[in-house]
Amino acid sequence: MSDIPASPEPAATPPERRRPRISRRAAHAVAAGILALSAALMAVDIARDSPTYDEPFHTTRGLALWWEGDSRLSFAHPPLANALQAAPAAARGAAADLSELRGWEQSDLVEVARGYGAKSYDRARSDMVLGRAVTAALALLLGVYLYARSLRHGAVRALLVLGLYALHPMVLAHGHLTTTDLPIAVTFVIAVCEWQRYLTSGRPLRLATAALALGAAMVTKFSALILPPAFALVALYAALRRAGRFSGLSWPRVAGGLARDAAVVLAVVLLVINASYGFQRTGWTVDRILAEPEPAHWLSSKQKGNLLDRSALAALPGGLRVPLPYTYVFGTFSAAAHTKSNHGNYFFGGLHGPSPAYFPVLLVLKSPVGFLFLLGVGASLLRVRRRWPRLRTVALATAPALFMALAVRSQINLGVRHVLPVVPFLAMVAARGGAWLALRPRRAATRVPIRIARFAAAGAAGLVAVEAVAATPHHLSHFNWLVGARAGHWVSMVGEDWGQDIASLGKALRERDASPVYYEPYGDWASAELSRSGVRHRRLRCNQDLPRPAWVAIHASVDVRRRKPCAALRDGAVREAVIDHHILVYRLEDTHASPPAKAPDDAADGDDVKE
Repeated sequence: MSDIPASPEPAATPPERRRPRISRRAAHAVAAGILALSAALMAVDIARDSPTYDEPFHTTRGLALWWEGDSRLSFAHPPLANALQAAPAAARGAAADLSELRGWEQSDLVEVARGYGAKSYDRARSDMVLGRAVTAALALLLGVYLYARSLRHGAVRALLVLGLYALHPMVLAHGHLTTTDLPIAVTFVIAVCEWQRYLTSGRPLRLATAALALGAAMVTKFSALILPPAFALVALYAALRRAGRFSGLSWPRVAGGLARDAAVVLAVVLLVINASYGFQRTGWTVDRILAEPEPAHWLSSKQKGNLLDRSALAALPGGLRVPLPYTYVFGTFSAAAHTKSNHGNYFFGGLHGPSPAYFPVLLVLKSPVGFLFLLGVGASLLRVRRRWPRLRTVALATAPALFMALAVRSQINLGVRHVLPVVPFLAMVAARGGAWLALRPRRAATRVPIRIARFAAAGAAGLVAVEAVAATPHHLSHFNWLVGARAGHWVSMVGEDWGQDIASLGKALRERDASPVYYEPYGDWASAELSRSGVRHRRLRCNQDLPRPAWVAIHASVDVRRRKPCAALRDGAVREAVIDHHILVYRLEDTHASPPAKAPDDAADGDDVKE
């Protein structure tokens, strides 16, 4: 044995080449901390923000499902998210009879929501706040899913995915509201990821979860209609390449597998859609659908109640049965019409019409600086190194790419929230860039020394957290440090001023002992919210002169879309304050030295002064 040469000892790894290692237990603890921080920031926003413009509609729609067992109001948005958000309010009992409110028979959601708020505003507002808690829980659930899914790439990358998603101001902004924008992001991402896992693994369980997630997305928001063609394109790519679950199969078996998968997914999706609507008014013929009076909807009104008669549905055979609820069919075609409606076009300081740059620009300006840095690094790693991209890459990229392309062509420039489902996928790319800097940097002899690369990764991730905390409680109107709030609101106001600052307006008016107050509401619960803040007011009508002295409050979102200046502010108007860049407060001075105007004796709270 003494003649056997001793084995050379392995060379010690140079300190600069060692990779940081994080145990699973430590990673889970850090992940819990990230989720706790995200939950705390959303809780602050929930407590601070007044009802936004759309939240009364989502709240009322969900309560109608529980209290009336009727899905007639679920045409602008499918019912799943609203049903979940309304569940806590419905569970506490004392149901209101929505069917007795004005507009119920005509499926007029605006009238029903307005009536419910007027009937008992404190109760209605409380129901909405409970719905916000459900949305926040869904936001955290997606964070857990992304973290668990990314652990196979290592703890560092998983923590980066979680942090970049959960602390993104857009996620925090819409993760605390009773709307469908965050829920569609949850179902959209899970559906895409589960479909990728099925196509790469071929496990039947993954087919079931993908089909269920797709069905959930389809009954959360109509923008999920982009998912079926995306699923089909990815499946065809896998089949033609005979990759993933099609690996090693003959062409007849590949065709058979495609047909079976399509049949399973279609059956599950149809079942989920019909079940979410309680199987109400489903299976009608085309003629029966066209003969049904359309819901009271602004798009239908523009077509004199004949929106479906002018759609592609009218070209189908009259006796053909449609295996979908009538409300879902109407919602699908109204959503398609909405994308062409030129709805909201304030951009870069003026009314310039819908712009294809709207969503890309806002995604950049509303994403944290650290996020953008890591996203740039991650995108630089997406070089095509082979003739055919990997199936996993195609599966994860196709749906968000199609979704973004549809958004760019859309004429709905009403806020970056409409592309929120893209953000988690961007977080995946950014996390890859951060993990590369932390774990796989270039050698010290090249341009980026290892220590600098790791410092850059940690610093960028830290900046995301700092920016998220600094933006509290104004995540909804946040613009990153590249432009700041003042410049950002010049770029986009519609969607940033969404009614969330009404309670702050009330506080500012009380501090100034303002009276009389004239207010132009933005939303059906806006006047009631200002009254709840302790401010008695009358409705402002810009085409009428006002007694002076007086105070006037106008939402910037309304003001920037006004074709003519408000005539009531023509003479002697002094801008007293701007509430979070969103609500303009003016003091009208008495230029003729007339006696001070007093509030009329019949000055009423907001829900008594609506038109």
